[in-house]
Amino acid sequence: MNDVIEYKNSSTLNLKLRDKKFSMQFLPQTLVDVSTRKKIIFKDQSLKSSYIIDIIHNLLLKYYFKKENIFNLSSVVLKEKYGHLYNYYIDYLIDRGVLILLKKHNKGKNARIYRLSKQIIEGEVTRYKNIDAILLKKYRKSIESVENKSFDFNPIQSQVKSKLIEDLFTVEIDYSKSIFFLDSSIQEHEIYQKNKYSVESIKDRHIFYHFDNYGRLHTNFTILKSFIRKNCLLIDGEETYEIDIKNSQPLFLTKLIEESQYQINVTEFEFYKLLAFSGTFYKFIQDKFSLKDKKTTKDLTYKVLFGKNYQNKYDKSFGTIFPSIYEFIKCFKKDRGDYRSLSYELQRSESNFLFNIVISKIYDTHPHIKIITCHDSIICKSSDKEVVNEIFNKLLIEHFDMVDKSHTYF
Repeated sequence: MNDVIEYKNSSTLNLKLRDKKFSMQFLPQTLVDVSTRKKIIFKDQSLKSSYIIDIIHNLLLKYYFKKENIFNLSSVVLKEKYGHLYNYYIDYLIDRGVLILLKKHNKGKNARIYRLSKQIIEGEVTRYKNIDAILLKKYRKSIESVENKSFDFNPIQSQVKSKLIEDLFTVEIDYSKSIFFLDSSIQEHEIYQKNKYSVESIKDRHIFYHFDNYGRLHTNFTILKSFIRKNCLLIDGEETYEIDIKNSQPLFLTKLIEESQYQINVTEFEFYKLLAFSGTFYKFIQDKFSLKDKKTTKDLTYKVLFGKNYQNKYDKSFGTIFPSIYEFIKCFKKDRGDYRSLSYELQRSESNFLFNIVISKIYDTHPHIKIITCHDSIICKSSDKEVVNEIFNKLLIEHFDMVDKSHTYF
């Protein structure tokens, strides 16, 4: 339940970690009364308010980022972090109507399973600076084990990870412009809260990150709305520039198909590659199916690439235009016994290219350049964009063996 991890081998970041005086946390309006007291008496036990808020903050954080309102809470983990009274903390949150128990503990099968109540999900959320010394100490001690686990299973090169993490701490944000955008443009409660939390965290240098097992790096910056990323971030006080790969997932599918032994119709595949290489795949699909915007087009495309392929309207339409590619998509998932397998494979391929080829090259040849990423995109200082553009484009052409060497593919 650690929401912030800072790179342990950098002396600069170690100083930041040692100097850390608080954790910025979510505080539901319904628990504001808890934040005004150090202790809460519940069932004749004295409970620390800081622990109560820490628990609910981490659950809310996971909900906002994963969009799943179901939590399998291990008594071992809870006891390690909150002590022998951990069950009283959970019972208190149930008693307050914050948590709802869905399934009781079944020895050898599952821990207790909970969900957040509607009043928490839909209610007002403020911020709380948690200054509990024991939580901060446990957080520092937990970094090495969590860090090693994160590094061991993620395919990004270690030296690239190290530099990426250091670069995260060089980023500032135009707070006023970001909040103005959120207040004036974002209506959905969860999206607003998630973005506002990230904006406030960046402002306070409360940087978090997570390397997943499929090659992606998740940070404060990856969940920001595009407008904020493109218009409100500064690196060393300088405006930034974002470069991304056009129709990344359809593009990396071409690589996967070529490396497989699956028989694809040559004419069909050449047409598909032409669309993917030129960055016009989504535009073609949007026009072909008369879809209203690019977001809708991408959502429907992802349903084919990453869904269960239940032969809905869009699956059938995609299969009509690209029949042998559609069969490849279905066979790939079937052979691996998991409809999510194609998503994982394309993410790994994208990650390998972006981090281990492009960013590795940039760091090797221009170590002064600072970079942050958002899945298939690179964000750098505006003054570095020419260099980054050149390296990015050259390596992309080489990686996919693109025919038209004069075209820009991102």
